[in-house]
Amino acid sequence: MLVSSLKNHKKILKFFPQLDIVFDFLRKKVSAKVPDGKIVINKNIYAVIQTCEPKPKKEQILEKHKKYIDLQYVISGKEKIGWKYFNKNFTTLKRYNSKKDIAFYSDKPETFINLKKGEFAIFFPEDTHAPLCCDKPVKKCIVKISESFLVKK
Repeated sequence: MLVSSLKNHKKILKFFPQLDIVFDFLRKKVSAKVPDGKIVINKNIYAVIQTCEPKPKKEQILEKHKKYIDLQYVISGKEKIGWKYFNKNFTTLKRYNSKKDIAFYSDKPETFINLKKGEFAIFFPEDTHAPLCCDKPVKKCIVKISESFLVKK
């Protein structure tokens, strides 16, 4: 997991130069005026703009992805996301759905990340996360980055 501000994008590019296209998109195309919906950036990356209500406590469950890395960027409002590093002893709530690239677990987050406008968190396949643990609505951009695009094997 990586947590930072878009203001810090140049330093992050030193480690992940492939994210240039993502940061360019966030800086030039994403604002509070952008309507909710899906935006294809290229064949390996797409974004989902969402205005979200906080989830009730019982729905604040950990999720995990295998094919895509999540970059969750706050456009407006504040986001609180639960996190816990995945291990094989997690209790599966909903098995992995390959079409939606998601699995859900009943384990509880160990850490909470608080993000405000202009900040983001990147969740790798080893990171389970529970979004929308916040108290108020938030507008966010979730950038889905194919793991094969970012991680050259």
